[in-house]
Amino acid sequence: MYAKVETKKEKLNIVGKPINRVDAIEKVTGTARYGADYYFPNMLYGKVLWSKYPHARILEIDTSEAEKLDGVAIVITHKDVPGTNKFGYIIPDQEVFASEKVISMYDAVAAVAAETRKIAEEAVKKIKVKYEPLPGIFDPRDALKENAPKIHPDGNLIQHLKTEKGDIKQGFSAADVVIEDEFKTQFIEHSFLEPEAALAVPIGDKIIIYASAHYPHAMAIDVSKILGIPLNKVRVIQVTVGGSFGGKEQTMALVMARAALLAMKTGRPVKLVNTREESMLGSKRHQVYMKYKVGATKDGKITVLEGHLLLDGGAYRASSPWVHYRAHVHATGPYEIPNVLIDSYSVYTNNLFSSSMRGFGTPQTNFAVESLMDEIAEKLGIDPLEFRLRNAFVNGSVTATGQVLDNHVVSIKQVLTRIAELANWYKKREEFREWNKKEPRYKKGIGLACSFRGVSFGGEGNDYAGSIVTINIDGTVTVSCGISEIGQGAKTVISQIAAEELGVPVENVTYLDQDTNITPYSIF
Repeated sequence: MYAKVETKKEKLNIVGKPINRVDAIEKVTGTARYGADYYFPNMLYGKVLWSKYPHARILEIDTSEAEKLDGVAIVITHKDVPGTNKFGYIIPDQEVFASEKVISMYDAVAAVAAETRKIAEEAVKKIKVKYEPLPGIFDPRDALKENAPKIHPDGNLIQHLKTEKGDIKQGFSAADVVIEDEFKTQFIEHSFLEPEAALAVPIGDKIIIYASAHYPHAMAIDVSKILGIPLNKVRVIQVTVGGSFGGKEQTMALVMARAALLAMKTGRPVKLVNTREESMLGSKRHQVYMKYKVGATKDGKITVLEGHLLLDGGAYRASSPWVHYRAHVHATGPYEIPNVLIDSYSVYTNNLFSSSMRGFGTPQTNFAVESLMDEIAEKLGIDPLEFRLRNAFVNGSVTATGQVLDNHVVSIKQVLTRIAELANWYKKREEFREWNKKEPRYKKGIGLACSFRGVSFGGEGNDYAGSIVTINIDGTVTVSCGISEIGQGAKTVISQIAAEELGVPVENVTYLDQDTNITPYSIF
């Protein structure tokens, strides 16, 4: 149906070949060390006191009873932060320790370091906090109302984006069929197997932090600002990471910073490990409200798409602007549409804050768009695969944001066609249609969905990493690279690339763990 696209492939001996993961042995033998596995002599255990309210004014914090408890080394609040008490990847709008008010259940009010974990847990219960509860916003649709309480001094708007292409009035006039629908996606917890963990070790006026950190360099910067010390006095060593999926970003930086504060104040190593319950107070995939209106001709060509998106950023900005940008840019799906209007907002609420999660905003809009494709196809009486093939991007297509898809193979039609062949799409559709006519209870079906997404960062920011390759005296190779291994196989793939380029067996390549003292800087 569609021409096969031939691409020139360089003959490779190692890259692209199936090999054992270079970090597999320590993981399957149980010798890999995760954040909570680390221990230092004379170590203290940290514990955080969380807010009791999603929105409240702090009237008083009394730590005296906790400080009297035998085995408690120190209790700290916002008053004990020597550097900045605010931080954030894009805008510093989140406090390390809440000072005047709390705006989510994830806000920390105080932290304790004690001789045992049990004593630390008992101590936080003895900290007395007086609150004045305030009205909250829990539905993002209420955030921009005139009488809505302000969560941050500048209001509740995080970002507004608007994109127009062509003329939507003309597009709807040309349509024979118009469908309108609303969609909502929920918050989703990352649920990585390993909760956040950090062990901070003070050495003179320096601090070393062993942590399950997703972005060691970025987090070292955060810690240095919070401690009020130069960056060269903060060293972050990434231990084996037990999953992240985007969830060990801002939440992990907070765990590291609080552990480091306790360690610097006491002069002793401090380990801070979140319980599963505490981990679930951390960042989430954004819930998104979406309203769509789409028009198409009788012969199955989309003439227009109008979309309105509302993203719930929760209490803090975190990476919401970037996630919002991705959701907005991909809000039309991988389809050639001449007339488009996308109007989108992200807002603050008193819900747990939203941030990065796999797909970075695109799964939500993709769910809506692909649902609409099926609805329109059904209304027109066109097979849903065929409908997609009539509208999918091709080489030279122009997206809603004006990006020309050139300098690479736009293969969505070839991919869809091949998948349909492998799945026996048309045969199964007919078989299931007959089955469903006869079977009153159990139904059968087959469906498909497709999407497009830019690799790495796009217009929202820079994305880069450095690398140092050392050829040792015996001919083996050591690679130090800023790309973090968080389970995606980076250690293995980059080891393969080094082996390929240098002409050595991949077994002779060692990929070093992240260490901000020796690993080249990486933005993430």
